Amino acid sequence: MSAVVVGPPGMEIEYPEGPQVPEGDLQTRRRMELLVALRHWLANQPGGAEAWVCCDINVYYKEGDPTVVVAPDIAVAFGVDVAAVDGQSTYRVWEAGAAPAFALEIASPRTVAVDVHQKPAEYSEIGVQEYWRLDPTGGTLLDPPLQGERRRGGRWEPIEVTADVGGELRGHSSVLGLDLCWQPPKLRLFDPATGTWLLDPDDLLEAKQDAEARADAAAAARRTAEAELAALQRRLENAPPPSDADE
Repeated sequence: MSAVVVGPPGMEIEYPEGPQVPEGDLQTRRRMELLVALRHWLANQPGGAEAWVCCDINVYYKEGDPTVVVAPDIAVAFGVDVAAVDGQSTYRVWEAGAAPAFALEIASPRTVAVDVHQKPAEYSEIGVQEYWRLDPTGGTLLDPPLQGERRRGGRWEPIEVTADVGGELRGHSSVLGLDLCWQPPKLRLFDPATGTWLLDPDDLLEAKQDAEARADAAAAARRTAEAELAALQRRLENAPPPSDADE
């Protein structure tokens, strides 16, 4: 399948879906964790209604030229016409109204060379302000496994990534206002403004299960109280009337 948009007058341009690069479970899991966490978080942020998170779809940024395309594992754009991109199989910058400001690639043996040597130039051309790379294996593809670069004056400058005694890597994204934290096997996102972790699918499932457990416990307590009240009412109804001696 493909998406078709109108290019220069008299021309019909085809913008194919993609990408078509097979990857493993490690890459897929990390990608979906970040997608869910970012979308859930942005939904509650000022301006979040005009933010969009792309996940592994073709991003076209030169109208009329379908050969100029990138497909970030994760990309975040701000100031987006959400109605123009919601439900679409490709992201076309001229329709969305904004190029991604943040991009992250999750390396695989097949893609790591492109991620390191080719993607920086492509993301600079599209207007990405921050470019991050994650090695989900923990270091067999990239050293260190979490790397970030920020574009300043037309050049990429490394973003400081620090390691604690436990081996956790942490770097700060100025574009998102979040810390990226490599906590094997996950890349977690931390909001320093609130001191909280962004919720990924596992967190959301746990919260749902906790809420259901609390609701079940409250319902059970309510049923117990109702049964005790009913039993008390029956005892009162069946109690013999007071005798004259009692009076």
